[in-house]
Amino acid sequence: MDSNELETNAIIVHDEATATATGSVPPEEGGEGPIEEDEPDDEDPRERDAFDIEKAVLEFVDEPSIVHDEYPDSSSDEDDEARRVRKRNNIRKVDGTLYYHQTFFNAIAFKEAVLGHALKTGCNIAQYRYDKTKIGFRCAGDGCIWRIYCAITKKCRRWRVNKYIDKHTCNPNGDCEMLKVLVISRLFLDQIREEPEYFMPMKIEQTIKAKWKITVSRPQCQAARNKALRWIEKEYDEQFARLQDYAAEIRESNQDSTVEVVTVTNDAGEEVFNSFYVCFDVLKRTWKDSCRPLIGLDGTFIKGKVKGQLLVALGRDSDNAIYPIAWGCVQVENIVNWLWFVRKMKADLGLMDGDGYIIISDRQKGLIRAVELELPKAEHRMCVRHIYSNLKKSHGKDKEMKKYVWDIAWSYNEKDFEANMIKLQNYSEIVWRDVVKSKPRTWCRAFYKQGNFCEDVENNSVESFNNSILKARDKAFVPMLETIRRLAMVRIAKRSAESHDHNGRCTPYVSKFLAKEIEKASECQIRRSTNDSYEATLSGVSHRVSLTERTCTCQKWQICGIPCEHAYGVMIDRKFEVEDYVCFWFRTPMWRRNYTEGLVPQRGPAYWPSTNLPNVHRPPSPPQPGRKKGKESKKDKKRKKGPNESPSKKSSKKLKRIMHCGMCGEAGHNSRFHSKKKSTKQTFEPQIAQGTQGTQVEPWMHF
Repeated sequence: MDSNELETNAIIVHDEATATATGSVPPEEGGEGPIEEDEPDDEDPRERDAFDIEKAVLEFVDEPSIVHDEYPDSSSDEDDEARRVRKRNNIRKVDGTLYYHQTFFNAIAFKEAVLGHALKTGCNIAQYRYDKTKIGFRCAGDGCIWRIYCAITKKCRRWRVNKYIDKHTCNPNGDCEMLKVLVISRLFLDQIREEPEYFMPMKIEQTIKAKWKITVSRPQCQAARNKALRWIEKEYDEQFARLQDYAAEIRESNQDSTVEVVTVTNDAGEEVFNSFYVCFDVLKRTWKDSCRPLIGLDGTFIKGKVKGQLLVALGRDSDNAIYPIAWGCVQVENIVNWLWFVRKMKADLGLMDGDGYIIISDRQKGLIRAVELELPKAEHRMCVRHIYSNLKKSHGKDKEMKKYVWDIAWSYNEKDFEANMIKLQNYSEIVWRDVVKSKPRTWCRAFYKQGNFCEDVENNSVESFNNSILKARDKAFVPMLETIRRLAMVRIAKRSAESHDHNGRCTPYVSKFLAKEIEKASECQIRRSTNDSYEATLSGVSHRVSLTERTCTCQKWQICGIPCEHAYGVMIDRKFEVEDYVCFWFRTPMWRRNYTEGLVPQRGPAYWPSTNLPNVHRPPSPPQPGRKKGKESKKDKKRKKGPNESPSKKSSKKLKRIMHCGMCGEAGHNSRFHSKKKSTKQTFEPQIAQGTQGTQVEPWMHF
């Protein structure tokens, strides 16, 4: 037996002779060999989709409760170029954690973990076992003893690491047999899908060397890029074909759910995708039963090759965290598609004319118009984050205006609103005018309807949801929808356990809310009156508090549903339990009702019902807002002139320098080419002279 295969740390090294006996022959070593662009994929696409979905679920981090009255992070002020650079550097991360008896979801998950180890260490990892139930890797470094072997056995029906030597006795030299064309394609698939013109072969080669200290050839990167482009082109045709079967699986597993696949017939008689909508029965029943009448609406881009918009509708649970209600996909975000989505949501939730409900959204014209037509009596609040983003376009360099704009939005009463508007006017008359044009009464708390206990002035819940499904939006169409569904199922399961384990009378959000107020509440001077009324003075300003009616003249208690600093000060002075005065929406029993029922798990694609409906075909790329990509005309490539430049004025033509010879003084050449000009002239003149002597020239030839 080879010395490298001795027993180390009580772990027996897998004997390579077994691989040869079973017919699994390792690839030839030495030399890179020709690059095959049409190299067949060694994985089942369904297994790859299952692994990607499971990985997204395992990496899912539950969204925290929405916190109010905190200025947005400075990352929202990040310019587009900085955001683009940061995004380009975010290559797909692989964990690379390996240990003895580690189990994996499937063989692909094991290979991904070994790949992560190879990228992290920079060692030359190579595969030596290729069976369907047994896979082995070794380090091809000179004399290195590193080995790992994973298999499905009778004792353990999952993929498990049975032999592992976690020790490298070699030094990285920039070579890695594992980093082949297929692997490079998968590593850069998302980046190539997003920016195919930026991630060219040379850029891929440079990125691999800079990030992982591994050297690959330019032909490898070229073949990997071409293969990734073919994958992107092919995956959507295959996924759209099973869209009707996926919808049938939802209806069968989660009965009474609303699922609709809308198609249109093209000139070739094919059913082409137009839109998709889903609202699970459990989600709509829970929202109507135990969630506040608040709905956040927004659209976000789908990042795949098939461009479109993902429309989402989100509620809020008793811990002030997001609760998904419905989502759908359309080709473009316009009034027609928003009307269709809002109409479907309205029917599922029984919103009628919208009376008593709150809608929060950005200022997208189609969405605003759709809400006006379908929910005319709903209170439609504008998102302050989008208001501020629009102000930045005109006053981008003014960093101080953020505080003034958000202070206006957070005003709980009309007096504070007017005072904050005056502060902004004193700071900048120009910014103040633009704020007035945005109709601040539609996004200020002082003018909200009371009784719904929703103080939201921004659509942070939808933004948080979009961030949590960021990886899902990179996938093909059906895997994207399945990832969103599975994340919703996992989110409900996690919060169900958390809410039922919670022992407090109110949710953790209430504790965080009151923790911010206790300092000011303890500074209040309290004076008691009759009828359970009190006068609370803080920083020289007095407010009237009524514990019986649960009101305060600052209006914060009525809007939030949780005692304000003045009411809290009264309770501290009188030694009352503050939880007794918290709105029922934020009580622990209501929180548990939010997550009593969850989504019913679904089967894998191999077991989806066959609907025998015509296959859904991929739609043509719709026109998207923003700068158009692809082939540009000469006019489009011209530099866009600034606002202060004349659109028609041309730059003055500069006088060109006339070249003169330093030897003969003639124009048109310099001394370097003097001899050439002279020889040309000398050879030309004798030919003319000779021709004139031997031939009689007619008079008309002189002209």
